[in-house]
Amino acid sequence: METWPRILTVTVAAIVITFVELYYNIQAYTLTTTPFLLIGVALGVFLGFRNNASYDKFWEGRKLWGALVNTSRSLTRQACFMLDSVQSSGELQRLREAFVKRVIAFVHALRCHLRNEDPVEEIKKFLSPKDLNEVVQSTHRPLTILQQLGRDLAFARNQHWLNQFSYPFMEAQLNELCNILGACERIKNTPIPFSYSVLIHRIVATYCLLLPFGLVESIGILTPFVVLMISYAFFELDAIGDEIENPFGLQPNDLPLTTISRNIEINLLELINDPDRPEALKPKNDISV
Repeated sequence: METWPRILTVTVAAIVITFVELYYNIQAYTLTTTPFLLIGVALGVFLGFRNNASYDKFWEGRKLWGALVNTSRSLTRQACFMLDSVQSSGELQRLREAFVKRVIAFVHALRCHLRNEDPVEEIKKFLSPKDLNEVVQSTHRPLTILQQLGRDLAFARNQHWLNQFSYPFMEAQLNELCNILGACERIKNTPIPFSYSVLIHRIVATYCLLLPFGLVESIGILTPFVVLMISYAFFELDAIGDEIENPFGLQPNDLPLTTISRNIEINLLELINDPDRPEALKPKNDISV
């Protein structure tokens, strides 16, 4: 854990301070526990507020990706049954399959967009060379795929494969995908204020470093052990806020976007009876990515 160097540093400092205080019987710099109790309560409130703000972002991100699962499934179901014609048409079937695969491409592109990754390898098998080139050349790739999905619906309506009553329902699902995209970007691009995080880091470090001066007189030789326990709690709480602040990253505690994307891909390909379906991703060391 990245917090252990700080915890060990504070513990070593506590050992040195305890040894000097007890061996040389220095009382001039000894404090009471009262100021540390008061500061500790305030610090706990600040850490709790900061971690609640981070968890709100994490949980909202999870709800958005849950909505993405539901919306992609609904859109695929609508494509299978609302895109219809009196006469069976191979072109219509190709449009259905292309539309559903484009939805899958959007899901993968959104994940890569949130993680600052290149989505080309993930989406190239779901798009035609012309459409792929258009996506690659764009500055906002998920939005470009949404534009292509809108063109598919407009083409189906013009071909009378999608009637005027069904069109608004499918268009509403595209709007929902756009809303999910925008909400995910808001979470990613709106971090907790940097000055607030820095202040918390500094207060926690200062509090733990000075803590031995308030404990050594009352608990003596056990001071380093108590400092170790308290600093572990405060540093870990501080680290948790940092860890979950951006839920779309690649850390072990971040959302498993790759696993969710793969599950969406499998579900949607199954709905259109595509035999070329990948295997579901399994956790590695009990961690899903």
